[in-house]
Amino acid sequence: MALNYKESKLVKETIPALRQHGEHISTVFYKTMLRDHPELHNYFNTVNMHTGKQPKALTQLILAFASNIVNISELVPKLERVAQKHASLNIQPEHYEIVGKYLLRAFSAVLGPAMTPDVKMAWTKAYWVMAKMLTGREVHLYREFEEWKGWRKFMIYSKKNETIEGNIVSFLLKPVDGKPLPTFMPGQYITLRLTVPGMKYAQLRQYSLSDAPSYDHYRITVKRDQGSNWDYAGGDDAMTVSSAATSASDSSIGSVHPGRPGVVSNSLIDEFHEGDSIELTHPAGAFSLNTNMDNSMPLVLISAGVCVAPLMAMLNTLVEKRINRPVSWIQASRHDAPFRAEVEAIAKRHPNMRTKFFRSRLSDSDVLSYTSSFDDDFLSLTPDDLYLSNSSTDFYVTGPELFLTQAASHLSKQGVKKERVHFEIFSVGSFEVKMA
Repeated sequence: MALNYKESKLVKETIPALRQHGEHISTVFYKTMLRDHPELHNYFNTVNMHTGKQPKALTQLILAFASNIVNISELVPKLERVAQKHASLNIQPEHYEIVGKYLLRAFSAVLGPAMTPDVKMAWTKAYWVMAKMLTGREVHLYREFEEWKGWRKFMIYSKKNETIEGNIVSFLLKPVDGKPLPTFMPGQYITLRLTVPGMKYAQLRQYSLSDAPSYDHYRITVKRDQGSNWDYAGGDDAMTVSSAATSASDSSIGSVHPGRPGVVSNSLIDEFHEGDSIELTHPAGAFSLNTNMDNSMPLVLISAGVCVAPLMAMLNTLVEKRINRPVSWIQASRHDAPFRAEVEAIAKRHPNMRTKFFRSRLSDSDVLSYTSSFDDDFLSLTPDDLYLSNSSTDFYVTGPELFLTQAASHLSKQGVKKERVHFEIFSVGSFEVKMA
């Protein structure tokens, strides 16, 4: 179903106009689709829908795909992240039928007479090329999930404050059916579904798993959100919910506004207790550390605030599997660093591990600009802390957008090659970390 030269040309000629009206397209598209298919509200993050982040994400993805339609290989990593998200949310082929219908209708409304029958046919083919790539990958992921299909009920076995302030809480979750849990790649996430008082539809959020795989429990770590401007791990949302490892706002949920940040995270922290039930989907996610390979190269783990969660899963997995890689743990936080005692205890037992903790406002999810640079924050770091003498060192970096942008800049200046650096993007939409 590949596009021919003429069809590719027709699609590309319309992209400038569609980009110019992207905001209008995304707003009208989602509004119309959800009006006709209200059941799809159960798949979307209401906060990201209200702020406009969710609608923009799909429009930007399809336009980026169309722009690179003759060189799709460049988009494979982004499409993999989307497919992983879709599999985590149990997205099915019929959902693509609905989305395609309303997206092309929105394109037609913007292009007007320019949306000729030939152009419409070309865009229809372009959309389905992308959709087939995603559904094909998702089918493969569903097979890997084996018996675990859809939502599985878990019990909150324990809750633990990870900071003195009590604004970051870990939840130990055990399956109600008592069956062994599948393993996962450290760095991956689960999707959680809650019914929140005052909310008409089910609320879905994605949280990174914050401990090594276990046959009988998972651990997630949640931050209270006091009004931040972001909500998630993973980025690149297409037709799915976005949020993640560390979403969290105002703890009062008496009269819930659909666009209020932190509805789920704060409800988890304040309203859910040991013994309560929640629902999860199978672990998924493209950001992960392969601990099955024989690798003795140094590993640098850099995190900001509660975004440390997936890196804790990586560190604890290395310890449990007795993988003797040199590790440098670098953690920024504005106040109390979550998991610090746990990390320092591990470092005491492993002489090949070094740690560095420092204070930085860049670790806050609500900091959109900051006068101090990342280099200033990392002044205390030495080349040894980053294992710069070894060109094969792997870097895993997690945090809010500004932190990741500054981190990429800093590592680039140190001569680190971009293919050695792996980012977990705690944001929604098309934000991408770029290195020189």
